[in-house]
Amino acid sequence: MSFRRQNRQLAGVARRRNEHGVALLSTLVTVIVLGVIAGVVVSESSHSKPGPSPTLNGPATTTTAPGIASEAQLAAVSGCETNFATIATAIQTYSAENGSPPPAGISWATASTRGGPFLQSWPTDSPYYAITWNGVSENVIPKKGITSRGTLGTSSPATGCYAS
Repeated sequence: MSFRRQNRQLAGVARRRNEHGVALLSTLVTVIVLGVIAGVVVSESSHSKPGPSPTLNGPATTTTAPGIASEAQLAAVSGCETNFATIATAIQTYSAENGSPPPAGISWATASTRGGPFLQSWPTDSPYYAITWNGVSENVIPKKGITSRGTLGTSSPATGCYAS
């Protein structure tokens, strides 16, 4: 083997080692960056507090977060809040288009009369809660706990969505 050929082979081995080092270093930097991002997300989520809750009658009220609960209960509370806000929006839209609040019940929301349908279907989660409209206020009726009128409810005492 010639000296020149042997020298090229050694240079190729050294180059491959450098390439492996660069790949290892870039992987390490990526893992560190993802770790920092995950740490920030976890830190932010543990320090966040729920903001004002929308209400149909009057100004927004701030509610406290529920206590320790199962994931299903937390999902039910979140779903309840979303459904409550969806119905409140439908009520406001109906009122704006028709000059008065909708009649009691739920048929106005899905009917194709008077500018509707305002909802595809009336949202509910029967194992945890029902939301009703009595023509004046929106009510959250939990499976357990106290009915909440016109608001999402509070965690203490358990009313409305937080009783889910």
